[in-house]
Amino acid sequence: MDPAREHDALLAVLLELTARPATPADVLALALAHLGPCGAVVGASVRASGESGTEEVRAGAATGTGELRAPLRLGGEVLGELTLVTGDGPAPPPHVVAVLAHHVAVVAGTRALQRERAFDATAADAVRRLFEEGVRATSVGQAARLLARVTADVFGTERAAVHVTDADGVIRTVYGVGVPDAVAAELERSLVGRRADASPVWRRAEHELCSVLSGDASRDPRRTGGFAQVMGLRSYAAMPLLSATGPVGMAVCGDVSRTRAWTSREREVARRLALQGALVVDSARMRQAERAHLDEVTALAHTDALTGLANRRVLLDALAGACEGDDPAALLLVDLDGFKHVNDTLGHQAGDVLLQQVASRLRAVVPAPGLVARLGGDEFAVLLRGGPGRALDAGAALAVARRLERVVAEPVRVEGAEARVGASIGVAPLPVGAGAAAGPGVLRAADEAMYRSKRARAGRVPAGAPAAG
Repeated sequence: MDPAREHDALLAVLLELTARPATPADVLALALAHLGPCGAVVGASVRASGESGTEEVRAGAATGTGELRAPLRLGGEVLGELTLVTGDGPAPPPHVVAVLAHHVAVVAGTRALQRERAFDATAADAVRRLFEEGVRATSVGQAARLLARVTADVFGTERAAVHVTDADGVIRTVYGVGVPDAVAAELERSLVGRRADASPVWRRAEHELCSVLSGDASRDPRRTGGFAQVMGLRSYAAMPLLSATGPVGMAVCGDVSRTRAWTSREREVARRLALQGALVVDSARMRQAERAHLDEVTALAHTDALTGLANRRVLLDALAGACEGDDPAALLLVDLDGFKHVNDTLGHQAGDVLLQQVASRLRAVVPAPGLVARLGGDEFAVLLRGGPGRALDAGAALAVARRLERVVAEPVRVEGAEARVGASIGVAPLPVGAGAAAGPGVLRAADEAMYRSKRARAGRVPAGAPAAG
């Protein structure tokens, strides 16, 4: 076999290889196919940067009579090294080795460029996704879980987690992605309630205003305050979430099955995700606080402050709705007898305690979906609702009224004394389908029935006549 002819054939086939996708392994296979039969090369290997750091590709024998080494140069940058294991045949000339190394470098560089472009596209899409979905997050939990998913997707890691701190820098919640239930429970147990700055990594990241990326956690003396250890990560990226108002948490993602070499691109993306993540979490926290405040204001507008029952406004709206419906309903007005005496003898604070106790008892007696409201002073209202499987006629409404009389009459301990009140109750059935305008008439009918009950002083509960539409 003519070595020179094989050298020329190898160079020709390498030239053809540039027109189609190839790998370093493809180049080594061609080298062995053309140089192996004449004994010039019996094995080959390539060491170059890959997705998980420096990777090695081998083909053929691992040992021979000698070795030829050539750097993989591309654009003035050394990407790795080509090693040819020689045999008994004539060694390939330097120009053949140089061309072979160049083609390996081109293939390796092309693959690296493709990985970088794919990563850049993934990172850009992730940042866009984080922003678009983050602005819709209405709670810190939603924002944190989104950030955990996005970081895991961008870096292709097996696990990710985000902890969120309060205004004092204390970890309050932890959210994980790809984390087993037992690990998630341990994260909650070991991190919640701790100060975030107890972690050396947190302090370093906060001081340097940068993320901390570790390719091999076993060789890193720094600690992440429990994240890496509890999650079992062999490599990780820890991204502090620092907003304009201060730290809001930390995102950590990593792998349990491998170490890795973090690239400069990944470090830059980690920085961007940390900034964007902090904004998303901080904004969600403000929206959550605003919603909680709005809910509180709304509740105050619809709730009696002393008893926690619905107020007059809520009752009137519910009454109007019941009058428009087709289901049977009844309105009960409850006025406490003897309440003024409690106020006069034991004081207004004792009277407030009694009202709260009565409210609790009324709520316990009224069946769902009935509504209990305080109209003011010592006057309460109960709206009973019937429907499929919930029969409600005059007799059922009177039975509820008698139960209310009994529970109100039970003694209440206030200020070390025993207080007793009674209840005068008026019942008015709702005219079915009469419309919302019938509500005031029902209220008047129940009020008249309640005063007849008070005048009777016999414990009987007269029913009001149906209100006119």
